[in-house]
Amino acid sequence: MQNYCNIVKNKLNMLIRSMEKNVSNFVVDPKRDFVRKSELSFSKTMRFILGMGSQTLGKELMDFYGFDPKMVSVSAVVQRRAKILPTAFQHLFHKFNETFSQTNFFHGYSLYAVDGSDIHIPTIPDDHSTYYNVYADSKGYNLMHLNALYDLLNKRYFNAVIQDSRLENENKALISMIENVTNDSIIIADRNYDSYNNIVHLEAKGLKYVIRIKSTTSIIKKFNITSDKEVDFTADILLTRRQTNEVKADPKHYRYLPASSTFDFIPKGSKDTYPLKFRIIRIKIAEGKYETIVTNLWDNEFSADDIKKIYKMRWGIETSFRELKYHVGLIAFHSKKKDCIIQEIYASLIMYNFSMLITENIVIDEDKHNDYHYKINYAVTIHICIAFFRCSNVSPSHLEKLIARNTCPVRPDRNAVRKTRYHSAIPFNYRLS
Repeated sequence: MQNYCNIVKNKLNMLIRSMEKNVSNFVVDPKRDFVRKSELSFSKTMRFILGMGSQTLGKELMDFYGFDPKMVSVSAVVQRRAKILPTAFQHLFHKFNETFSQTNFFHGYSLYAVDGSDIHIPTIPDDHSTYYNVYADSKGYNLMHLNALYDLLNKRYFNAVIQDSRLENENKALISMIENVTNDSIIIADRNYDSYNNIVHLEAKGLKYVIRIKSTTSIIKKFNITSDKEVDFTADILLTRRQTNEVKADPKHYRYLPASSTFDFIPKGSKDTYPLKFRIIRIKIAEGKYETIVTNLWDNEFSADDIKKIYKMRWGIETSFRELKYHVGLIAFHSKKKDCIIQEIYASLIMYNFSMLITENIVIDEDKHNDYHYKINYAVTIHICIAFFRCSNVSPSHLEKLIARNTCPVRPDRNAVRKTRYHSAIPFNYRLS
């Protein structure tokens, strides 16, 4: 394990150094930026941004330099990071992911959950694509939207698309994020993604899918499914842009797509049809409560209980968003510039994956006399892993012991009312104090 900690850390640092050798690809002005030797080099600036927490820039610098009085100034950091393109961190995110292979599978498949989450950023009233002001006499706020593809079994973000909140399109983001997903994968999505266009894009990529659908959606509306019982059947339909007498006479097999409906595989006005076959399952989750799933996992390989188990795992991405925001520190931004905000979003994704790679390889000793199984306390261990990355004097053996000591009991099937609490970005002026 001790060696593995160093392997993960060294791999990340090696990727940063390789980027520095081709620094012109990652800076605003290739002819001027980072061409001279400086105390705050490209790689050092990258490592500093990756390791930033929820403190002011001045305090972050003190920690980074180990309280060395020769450390650079806050203004020097602000100027240097402005020279780095946000695509540098996006590149590092993907390259770091490619470095480590998957180790955990479900029936031979990788499980990816797709979802989006709003991110509060520092208030910028002039940025009309992110700014909201519900009431004229109230303080406004700015939002960006993080679309993510999350590896549920290996606890790592596989892909991400960042959008301005007013311009967000989760369906387009999904199509973009599955581009490099291998065909031995299952994509799990909630009701925001229940469209024919998404389903066909997934199938065109050779991917399996498990998508929860609304009870009122057109996908199941014409099947006359009883609302108070479980069902499991295969649907075989034809999608069309034409509303002919033949189409109207056979609603069981035809599905009309109006001109306003997005479907990339039949042009508007075309006479073509598109055959589509899928499985519809209605699962009872509680007394009087049912969920409806559409999937291309057939009953000869996956039972209804298997589908239920797969969809239940989707909650892992919701948990990861919470850890990303409040344990990695995604809500604590150190700039109002959008490019710098995108830097920090990708930096948080990288450090989350860095922490999970280390943490998931630690084995917890189970106490046979204890009533509970225990899991790692990610709130603490993410902090430990980030400290390990930014500090050269943190011992891997100490790291392993600290993580193994910080555990919490697993209490399955607990039910509680979700406490919704909205957190705004910490004000910019505070960040610079």
